Amino acid sequence: MRKIPFVLHGFGTIAKTHIVALRTLPVIKKLPFVPVLDTLVTRHPDLHKEQAFAMGFEHITDSIAEAVNRKSVAAVSVCTPNALHPDSIRAAGEAGKAIYCEKPIADNYHDAKQAVAGFPTHLTAQVALMFRYHPAVQRTTELLRQESIGPILQCKISYLRSGYLDQERPFSWRVSSDLSGGGAITDIGVHALDLICHWFGDLSRIDGITETFVNERSTEPGSEYKVAIEVDDWAALNYETVTGVRGMVEVSRIAWGSDAFTVQIVGTRGSITMDLEKDTYPKVQLLRGALSHCPEPAGMKLLPDAKATMGVFVDSHFAALHHFMLRLYGNDEFEGLAPTLADALRVERYVDQVRMKIKE
Repeated sequence: MRKIPFVLHGFGTIAKTHIVALRTLPVIKKLPFVPVLDTLVTRHPDLHKEQAFAMGFEHITDSIAEAVNRKSVAAVSVCTPNALHPDSIRAAGEAGKAIYCEKPIADNYHDAKQAVAGFPTHLTAQVALMFRYHPAVQRTTELLRQESIGPILQCKISYLRSGYLDQERPFSWRVSSDLSGGGAITDIGVHALDLICHWFGDLSRIDGITETFVNERSTEPGSEYKVAIEVDDWAALNYETVTGVRGMVEVSRIAWGSDAFTVQIVGTRGSITMDLEKDTYPKVQLLRGALSHCPEPAGMKLLPDAKATMGVFVDSHFAALHHFMLRLYGNDEFEGLAPTLADALRVERYVDQVRMKIKE
């Protein structure tokens, strides 16, 4: 059985989500390859050494250059703060390693564009815009392909999170303009925009507004020293696609008690609605008649089986990494499903268009 040794760059929550998905894959799926946790790159190797070895890592270091130049390594999973992603992408590309990068590619469009341009095109690359693999999204993609609700008129997406309403939550890289590049619009807005582009194509127009409601935070829990916050808590975008679909996107990290990821698509013959926080099937309502059955796209086989589910969020990461490894292995039967560097660059351009207009 072929081994696919991974470097994990970063050891925060999202890195551990990737680790869970990679360790679980050979338990749930019977495949001709097996992911291996080869090297962990972290700023604090001594602090995390015992946990990393318990997880199965063979090596731990604070140097991405050292990690990617290990002969055993085949792929790099990038889970560092946004502004640091280009360095990891560059290091992986120069070492001839495949890349699986968390979104966004960088903290701004200019740096993201340079990172994409510099990465060798013959190497496998994928970005963790993993909601494409969500079971309700995959089923919706097929419903749209079949024109089940007719030509599409409108799509509204509302992605609401709540964790940053608490003003006592201390400063972190996610609210640092230098490290994150943005707040809600950059963190979760890219997911909503990628779904719109995945379903309906490029945008011909986008504009919007952002707001920072919690404008300062303590440097540490209980500290009286405050840091000014420049990234947004909330954003509202209006868009139109080149195919004529119109709609809006609302994203928030302060929607206390209202966490949801809702999608409303309206066509000439009906609508499709879902909440990606909890729904695995979209709800289809037709003007006349009823949908005879909900399609089961081929990409559903990338997900864990119903009895092995880890929740739709982790399941979607599992499916995305599963697909990445299939592509790396040379088997990609799910054309158009994988979020590429070019796909991620597209939505980052739209985010920057909104942010630059606001600055003006």
